Amino acid sequence: MTNVNLIALTKTYPGQPHAVLQDFSLAVAAGELVTLLGASGSGKSTLLKLIAGLEQPDAGDIQFDGASIRPLPPHRRGAVFMFQKSYLFPFLNVGDNIGFGLKVQGASAHHIRGEVARVLHLIGLPGSERRQPGQLSGGEQQRVALARALVTNPKLLLLDEPLSSLDTEVRLNLQAAIRAIQRELGITTVLVTHDLGEAMAMSDRLALLSHGRIVALDRPEVLFHRPPSQAAAQFMGVSTFLTGRQSAGCLETPHGRLQVACAAAQAGAATYAIRPEHIRLQKAAGENALAGCVLDCVFRGEYVEYQVAVADLDVRVRMPMPAPRYERGAQVYVRLPAEHLFAVA
Repeated sequence: MTNVNLIALTKTYPGQPHAVLQDFSLAVAAGELVTLLGASGSGKSTLLKLIAGLEQPDAGDIQFDGASIRPLPPHRRGAVFMFQKSYLFPFLNVGDNIGFGLKVQGASAHHIRGEVARVLHLIGLPGSERRQPGQLSGGEQQRVALARALVTNPKLLLLDEPLSSLDTEVRLNLQAAIRAIQRELGITTVLVTHDLGEAMAMSDRLALLSHGRIVALDRPEVLFHRPPSQAAAQFMGVSTFLTGRQSAGCLETPHGRLQVACAAAQAGAATYAIRPEHIRLQKAAGENALAGCVLDCVFRGEYVEYQVAVADLDVRVRMPMPAPRYERGAQVYVRLPAEHLFAVA
């Protein structure tokens, strides 16, 4: 298992006015899976390329177990990629695809056969050595690509949106399979994705990236329930923010007075947020209930999603089924439970 340290990395591409990565630092513990979540252009894939040696940083260092790997060429770094596409060699069978890296390293045919059989069992495709890539489903091709990445016992596994092209059911199954294999082998892993559900399901820790910087880093459940900033909260699916003056456990907003749970917080200007699934709609007024008008209602299977106008504030509400039905134009009260309101920077 390998400790990875990224230290003050900076990267600017020629002709670009701004750095893709700016003074970027991150420590990944041995055996940990850290996910980089961010929009396109936030620097996620560039970071993986720097680690693998496919790109060179303008400044900063990359260390494995305290030793810099910057002087090393890509094939000597011990970091392997798994991409969005499997990129299997179409003219080689499954066994030869998986064993290709070992063959390049000069391993014996006997050793290669044994290792190929081992990783095929690991990925749930035992006995598939003689199948051709064209005979495999998309999910099976990605499993073979994972086996090819793992067979050389790398120091670091780099996953660059490896499941984004797959159907939902296959994707969910592979998320669980990759996570189980990663834990079993204890291999240090960095995953890049723009899918929040995937990041939540697979990560030990989650790093939220924006414009080449980390805006939040913590366990997924912490960032989901209590993101530290408005930017982090928006990443995590929060869209309702209320700004006002806080004092004595209350927040005075332009929309009304709200009780908040952080009674010990310092008085003054403050912004609070709340997740859409913690908001409720009701017909009668009550504590922490603001008057509003239903703009839209969408049935999404497990829950009903409402858009409600509270004066100039657009509130998104997710109510689990069975949920009361409010039609467009209905006058309602939006209840914001104090225990679910949290302060953001």
